[in-house]
Amino acid sequence: MSELHDRFGLVDAPLSARLGAFCVDAALGVAASIPSMASGLLGGLLLILLVTVQTVLLTRSGQTLGKRAVRIRIVRMDTGENGGFVTNVMMRTVLSWILSMIPFYGLVDTIFIFRPDRRCVHDHIAGTRVVDK
Repeated sequence: MSELHDRFGLVDAPLSARLGAFCVDAALGVAASIPSMASGLLGGLLLILLVTVQTVLLTRSGQTLGKRAVRIRIVRMDTGENGGFVTNVMMRTVLSWILSMIPFYGLVDTIFIFRPDRRCVHDHIAGTRVVDK
């Protein structure tokens, strides 16, 4: 068990829950993107709405719609609390998206989840972990 579990009483989210959250978020992203390719403005508005909702949820609760559906959340390693906008959105999401332009970053990021601490590269960068809600 990790030091954070002992200190804050948090339990790491199971890999199956993290995969489930990813699948829900990816399906929502695809569903919002298809109309934008077909109808332009209306579809673009759906995509902007989804990004806005996800950003607000990440900021307020450390969850995306997918994470909320499977009852997991993001917390800071040092406090066990929600990291808010800078940690969850800018460092964990936007910076990771930028780094994904580096060849094999996505693969390495994904492989890290199989380490004993279950933290991906983006979790290490942001100082976060994903726990059961």
